[in-house]
Amino acid sequence: MYFNGVLEIDPSQITIFKKVKPSRLFAKFKDVLSFGALSDKQELETFTAISILQQINMGLRAINVKNVIRLAVDDYDFYLDEKGLEDDLEQAMFEFKAKVDPLESELFNTIYLVLEHIDKHLKYLIEISITRKHKIGEYPIKINVNGVLKDYVLTEENNSKETLKKRLENIFSSQESYDNFVNEKRQIFENFIDKLAHSIKKFIRVDDLIVRSNVQIIRPTHKIESPSQIKHGRYAEPIHYGYYGIDDYFFYTTMWGSMMFSQSMMCHNCMIVDGLGEPILSVGDEGFNAGATNTLNDEATFEAPASGDITYFSGNEYDELLNEYDLVSSTNYSEGTDTVHRESWLDSSEDDKTNRACSSCSSCSSCGGCSSD
Repeated sequence: MYFNGVLEIDPSQITIFKKVKPSRLFAKFKDVLSFGALSDKQELETFTAISILQQINMGLRAINVKNVIRLAVDDYDFYLDEKGLEDDLEQAMFEFKAKVDPLESELFNTIYLVLEHIDKHLKYLIEISITRKHKIGEYPIKINVNGVLKDYVLTEENNSKETLKKRLENIFSSQESYDNFVNEKRQIFENFIDKLAHSIKKFIRVDDLIVRSNVQIIRPTHKIESPSQIKHGRYAEPIHYGYYGIDDYFFYTTMWGSMMFSQSMMCHNCMIVDGLGEPILSVGDEGFNAGATNTLNDEATFEAPASGDITYFSGNEYDELLNEYDLVSSTNYSEGTDTVHRESWLDSSEDDKTNRACSSCSSCSSCGGCSSD
């Protein structure tokens, strides 16, 4: 069990984005990203994106989130912390400038900034993406947050699966104990998400900000005996990416579902995902008894729950089985497959934006986005 939260940000019309004087480090980022040779118009494109990224960074620092673990442009990692360094934004910028030569001088599609944070209860991974091309209905700025329980990290003193299992047993001693524990930790996570959203809105003026969160329970295809068996994916949620030291925090999540099965816990109000975090099924209020089916039993073949308010998804490791029983009711967790190129805040100069702000939604005559003061 771990937590997932998503913030989707629709920035206000470009005319209200005032140029923020970049800090010394972000000035370096802008200079390198533009390859020092872009036209004034292109420079404005880059400056606008970096300005927004800096404003997000200011929002993060306001709540003491400042440990960078990854900086990437498109599919190229300019900086990836493989040593567990802290407060390393300056080092990230140095790596970025040192590695820019192999890339072609072209505009980016997506900037990724990944940070980690830890408090008394949870360890968080925060992935920020600023995207030029995105699915219809999605917003160009997305912040994906994963949270894992801090108290169940593997340490040198407590590094075995059996020891970890004993530390987890009290949670599953009764349904009341289980529900109280999950609800308490979920509230802590959601409070952090709310604080993050509030802080971001202080530095970025937005037309809309969507926040959602859920509890996720992993159903691996086989029993995981050690962190070395945890699957990683480059395009998975940040918790599944394989960042330095995360697997020791994440390992307990691979045992959670099987302990729910062995203790016959009611499974409700959560998302069950595969080994890379892809949704298998969502479970509503009614839920199902985890001990009555092999849905979460990692020593048996996956079974669908016999009852409960369940929605199934494709695009996961159990596709073949779910399709065989005609269970899939949604093609995937994210609706829509088309992409749109939003130009209003990334691609135009200040003078052009008033006339081109709605170029990506010309089929809509009622959005009101083209009105001018």
